Amino acid sequence: MTTMHAIMAVLIVSGLVLGVFTAIEHITGHTKNHRSYFRFARGMIVSLLMGQLAVIGFGLYERYPSLLFLFFTFLYISGPLDRIRYHALVYSEKKIPVALKIPLLPLAPLLVLEVFLLTRSLDQKYIIYSEFFRDPLHHWLIYVLFACLAVNVTYSGIILYNEFVSMRQSSNKPPLLFSIIMSGMLIVSTTISCLYFFTLNREFILLGATGNSLQFILYFLFKNRFPDFFKLFVREMKQNRYKRTIIKGIDQSAVNERLTELMEEEKIYRDMDLRMKDVAERLLITPHQFSQLVNENIKTDFRNYVNTYRVREAKELLVENPERSIITICFEVGFSSKTSFNVTFKKMTGLSPKEYRQKHGLREQVD
Repeated sequence: MTTMHAIMAVLIVSGLVLGVFTAIEHITGHTKNHRSYFRFARGMIVSLLMGQLAVIGFGLYERYPSLLFLFFTFLYISGPLDRIRYHALVYSEKKIPVALKIPLLPLAPLLVLEVFLLTRSLDQKYIIYSEFFRDPLHHWLIYVLFACLAVNVTYSGIILYNEFVSMRQSSNKPPLLFSIIMSGMLIVSTTISCLYFFTLNREFILLGATGNSLQFILYFLFKNRFPDFFKLFVREMKQNRYKRTIIKGIDQSAVNERLTELMEEEKIYRDMDLRMKDVAERLLITPHQFSQLVNENIKTDFRNYVNTYRVREAKELLVENPERSIITICFEVGFSSKTSFNVTFKKMTGLSPKEYRQKHGLREQVD
């Protein structure tokens, strides 16, 4: 093994480990939901696919052909899964549309093919894979490979295009620029890997796997160095999606969805000085239009609407964080004084914050 191969091996293994670690993080965090398990599956698939590229590049398939089990499936499904992940991030309040699930149907025949290859004898598997990687362009598996690659690259291109459009309309470009770089690296790495099948030079496969590995390493470093970086990315994507909707005319359902996102995901109610004018600006409508929306659709006034979210979070914090004082919770959720907090809390729950804690069997805190 040359020095360059050793460096590639270290990078690939590092990326593989970080990819698996990041995938596991999605299902071990405090906020687990169905999207967490989806991200876990997607992270594991992409990590294992990268490992299989290394198996091909280093020729390990000749001794351990079973390591390529599900290779075509992983290669195919990573594209549609990326598109679904993108939709889940930007349209988190909506169900995944059927149109995005249809591309998952070809998984059935692909899995049949994978099981067929897996159940061959060791000698048969060696012959099949050796013939394929020795002269891929004249082997029947090349049609399966190119079909999977076409789907993968097409979906990556769609995501890259959407990110470009969003960045052009965004005032906060760095998060989107980073995502564009990551998507571009994926397409370039995939393209480089494809060159193997025309040149039979395994260096291209290894370069592609190394490029994918660098994606995981960069993602991990940014995620830990700038924990809010990717929240900003999602926020920008949602805001730009909303802008495109508003440009076509005020859509009340779109405004309602965006308002819910601002409250439940971005938690803008925590701002003590939050005004109707501020929220209207975020919604790209006038204060009068926003006031009308709240009064007619939500059936309340602005102050009560905001305080509903503040009290809802305060109830959670009072129970989940018994060691914290009531006054700190009061300020965290957006109230400017303990008096207004107590009055509003009792009005909405029938209990004072201290009584609410006592009701849940928690000792009274000294404030």
